[in-house]
Amino acid sequence: PLQLPGISAMVAMPYGQEYTTRLEWWSRFYLYAVHGYVCEVMFTAAWEFVVNLNWKFPGVTSVWSLLIYGMSILVIERMYLALKDSVVLPLRLLVYLMWTYLWEFCCGYILRQFNACPWDYTPFDYDLFGLITLEYAPCWLVGLFIVERFVIGNTLKLRYQEPAPMGNGEIKNKEQ
Repeated sequence: PLQLPGISAMVAMPYGQEYTTRLEWWSRFYLYAVHGYVCEVMFTAAWEFVVNLNWKFPGVTSVWSLLIYGMSILVIERMYLALKDSVVLPLRLLVYLMWTYLWEFCCGYILRQFNACPWDYTPFDYDLFGLITLEYAPCWLVGLFIVERFVIGNTLKLRYQEPAPMGNGEIKNKEQ
C-alpha cells in the first residue's frame, strides 16, 4: 500500500495485545475533505445570514470542494509536522494562510478554464481576479487554527484497530 514516510506505521505489541495502525493518507484525505466541505456549507450559510438576514441559512458549495480541501489539508498536515517544533503558532498560521491563498488561486484558475469555478470574489474590494479575496483572511486564520489544533491534531491520533482473534478462530468483539 502507498504510505507517506513517518505517518503510517504498524506498532508492534506483545502477544495477546492488539495491534494498532495509524490512518493511511487516503483515510485522512477523506476526513479532511468532508471537514472542509461541511465547513464551506456552514460558512456560506452563516455569510448569507449575516449579509442578507436569510433565516433559511442556505449553505452551498461544489463537489470540487472535496478534492480541494482534502488535498490542501493534507499539505497543511505535512507543514504542521515539519514546523510544529521549530515555528511558533502565529507564524505557522501565516504560512498556512499563504498556502491557502495560493491553493485557492491555482484551483480557481484551473477550474475557471473549464467554466467550473464555483466562487467569484469580484464584488469584494480586495480580490485578485475574483479568485481570492483578502477580506476572508480573518476567517481563514480562525479556520486554519481549528484545522491545526483540532482536525489535524486529532486525526493523527486516530488508529485502525485490528480485532483480536478468539481461540477457535472467530473474531472477538470487545463488547462481548
